[in-house]
Amino acid sequence: MTELASWNIVGHATPRAEGPDKVTGMGKYGMDRLLPGMLWCKILRSPFAHARIVSIDTAEAAGLPGVHLILTGKDLEGVRTNRSAYKDEPALCWDTVLYVGDKVAAVVADDEDIAQRALDLIQVEYEELTPVLTAREAAQPDAPILHPDFAGYAGVREAPETPTNVLVALNRGRGDVEAGFAAADVIVEETYTTPHQHQAYLEPHAVLVDVEEDGTAQIWMSCQLPAANIGELIRVLELPQEKVIINSSYIGGSFGGKTDATGVYIMYQFARRTGRPIKLVFDYSEELMASNPRHPSEIRVKAGVRRDGTITAWQADAYLAVGAYSSYAPIPNGLRGVFEMGGAYRCENVAMTITHTYANLVPCGFARAPGMPQGLWAGESHIDLCARAIGMDPAEFRARNITRDGEPLMNGDTYQALRAEATLEEALRAANYSAPRPANGGRGIGTGHHSQGGGAAAAQVTIDANGGITAHFSTFDTGGGTYTIIAQVVAEQLGVSPQEVQALSFPSNRIGPLQGIGGSRGARVTSTVGHMAAAETAAKLKRLAAEFQGWDEERLSLRGGDVVNDGTGESIPFGQIAARTGEPLVTRVDIQEGASPYTAYGTQIAEVEVDPETGEVRVLRITAVHETGRVLNPVAFYGQLEGGVVYGFGETVMTETVYDESGRVTNPSFADMKLPTMRDLPELNEIVLESDVGDGPYAVRGIGEHTNIMTAPAIANAIEDAVGVRITSLPITAEKVYLALQEKRNGDGIR
Repeated sequence: MTELASWNIVGHATPRAEGPDKVTGMGKYGMDRLLPGMLWCKILRSPFAHARIVSIDTAEAAGLPGVHLILTGKDLEGVRTNRSAYKDEPALCWDTVLYVGDKVAAVVADDEDIAQRALDLIQVEYEELTPVLTAREAAQPDAPILHPDFAGYAGVREAPETPTNVLVALNRGRGDVEAGFAAADVIVEETYTTPHQHQAYLEPHAVLVDVEEDGTAQIWMSCQLPAANIGELIRVLELPQEKVIINSSYIGGSFGGKTDATGVYIMYQFARRTGRPIKLVFDYSEELMASNPRHPSEIRVKAGVRRDGTITAWQADAYLAVGAYSSYAPIPNGLRGVFEMGGAYRCENVAMTITHTYANLVPCGFARAPGMPQGLWAGESHIDLCARAIGMDPAEFRARNITRDGEPLMNGDTYQALRAEATLEEALRAANYSAPRPANGGRGIGTGHHSQGGGAAAAQVTIDANGGITAHFSTFDTGGGTYTIIAQVVAEQLGVSPQEVQALSFPSNRIGPLQGIGGSRGARVTSTVGHMAAAETAAKLKRLAAEFQGWDEERLSLRGGDVVNDGTGESIPFGQIAARTGEPLVTRVDIQEGASPYTAYGTQIAEVEVDPETGEVRVLRITAVHETGRVLNPVAFYGQLEGGVVYGFGETVMTETVYDESGRVTNPSFADMKLPTMRDLPELNEIVLESDVGDGPYAVRGIGEHTNIMTAPAIANAIEDAVGVRITSLPITAEKVYLALQEKRNGDGIR
């Protein structure tokens, strides 16, 4: 492995490639796109969680000046589309609505205000039906079946013989759990829950569709994985691939929440029928009501423990509500990240299940580290309970049980170069964990990990006759710094500054294979394929320079945009080489990466102070220790680390989409759904343990998704350390802590 000090650009702080565009307002986001003659769309949504549509009257709305067209489910009856494998979501509902926010009708008008007034004039008669609002309830044999026609949906290959709301049933285990419980001195059981939690990106979903005279659909949208939707768009729009063009846009945040092509099919229908470009932008009440938040969960954990600290058995059962449709969920594979409810610990006897069900709730999808926050919230909370049940310090209990190199995790996964113990030891030291606690103060630990996804990627380096260097990459940058990484690795190989490399996304009709950014794969695939394309370009430049100039190719180097003859000091510019060939020098490389053999661990320690009279919790400090491979860009790396901790902090103490007993969202705005601000945040102490072990030519390991998963259990564990009460549901509020303290005082336990 090349030492970091030998790199001129990679491994050093580098300004963001797209930074100037964004800070000057020159960069265009999905919601910024405008076209001449454009009409605006608004969608009418169901006020009921489960109801039959009796009738829809659009006559008065259609007569409103400025309204161009109204579509209802009857106009698009039979069309079901979404990004998941099972095509179960109606483009517009024609007979039944399955959650509050389901799409009933759509209007296009001259502007948004007219479209909204038209929605208010549409009369819909509903017949209410009994909703199913939890995954456990939906999984019962006598629950109302929400999708009786499931077997006939496109994408469903094996339907169950008996209709059910259960979409996915996953199992992992080994050994003999009952024997493990029999061998235990103490058995500890608890149930942990998490709510719907929206990703809270600042830019809402936005889409603009224009249909050209030859039928080509030009699409602009705020989407993290635009090319991943092309196959479904080709299917549902009934167009050949060359006529589906997704144009690049900056994305105002995603965190997994914008993996879909929301609204494209409806916008296409309007554009084709009106002959005008059509634009849709959600308002935030729609985002919180009808987008794809993190799945709510209920996880029951039962563990057997000996008094010497040995975990003899671990049983965990998770229920997660997918929502009314599988639209955005990882179906049929399921949220395997929930298996982190087993944690990073040794146990010979393990049985874990995950059940995903339909329910009359908003369709759920990907959110930062999908499934892992739910799983680790339960697993790391329960590890503390086990330690306290045998009178052992939670740090010592973890140290005795934590997996080491060569050992499988509790979920059965194995990775190379495990460094969980190193992060635990460093976090305990950095947080001064063993120091005396102040009155009503406590410290809590959370340990977790995340590996890197693989998949396809493509990079293309182009040098033109003017010496301009362009690096195309097969994704849109979601804000994590992918463009900067591609500029860095290309500049490193070509001997120029990153500012001399223009980093862009491929046009979508030339994008090639793509899985996009997600699964912490961004740095891995970007650095690998970018390095390969740039190295091949460098070799091509040397070969051509040697041929044109009669030089010894072995004595050539690249510096400052020139090929330099190190023997004579002569040089020839890149642009002159391209000009002499008669066309730009183009080098494209496509790769397909498998699963990474490495994972990256982290340990966070939260320090809290609890007011025993009110239940108010002040998180004073979070020490976050994360191990990794090489850091490509320290600015972006620490930004991801800090952003992840803040994200996890918000989900822990305040961020929640609240539903009432009828399935309605009761806090559909940022006025009601609180997000952390600078005034809310604790002191952050971040420590990074670099190594030479990782993927690709720069030995990288991702940081984007595991920085937020251990914050919640660390804070809950600190609260119990401080005042002796265990909070088992997120978010952790003063009210929950106060009630738990009252129960403790009344002798009713720690709940």
